[in-house]
Amino acid sequence: MARRDRYSLAPIRGNYTYSVGEVAELYGIADATVFRWIRDEGLKRLPGSKKYYIHSGDLRRFLERLNKRNKKPSSDGEIYCCKCRVPRRPSNNTIQAEDLPNGTIRVKAKCGVCGTGQFKVVSSKNWSETHPLYPDRNDPTIEHSGGDGWPRNCQT
Repeated sequence: MARRDRYSLAPIRGNYTYSVGEVAELYGIADATVFRWIRDEGLKRLPGSKKYYIHSGDLRRFLERLNKRNKKPSSDGEIYCCKCRVPRRPSNNTIQAEDLPNGTIRVKAKCGVCGTGQFKVVSSKNWSETHPLYPDRNDPTIEHSGGDGWPRNCQT
C-alpha cells in the first residue's frame, strides 16, 4: 500500500467507537499501520478491553495532528515537488502561468533539482509582476549579439 500524506476527516462518524479493522478499512490501510499509530504515534485506544477500540473523537484529533505534521508549506519563490517531497525552486526558463476561470493563476514549472513537473495555484490578488514566480521576472535569457558566430564562444 502506498504512503499517504493526508487523511480525510469527513468519513469519521461523530460519537462512534471504531475497531482497528474498521479504521484500516475506512482509510484503505493495513491493520498493522493502525496498531503502529497506537503503539508509537499516540493514537489513544479505549482502555479496559482486550480488543482495541478507538473513539471517533480521538481518531479525529490524531488525524488532524498527523495531517499538520505532514504538511510542508513552501515559501514565496518555491513550489512543492512531489518527487523530492520538499518545496524547491523551479528552473528559471520553465515557469508558465495561466488564468483559471475562478480568478486564480495556475503556475507550471519544472523542479530545479529533479526536473519533475510542479504546479501551484496562486490567488489573483497576490499575482503581479513583483511575485517571485512571475514568468517574465524569472526569464534570464540574454539575446546573442552575433559576435564570433557561435554563442558558446562569446560572453553575451
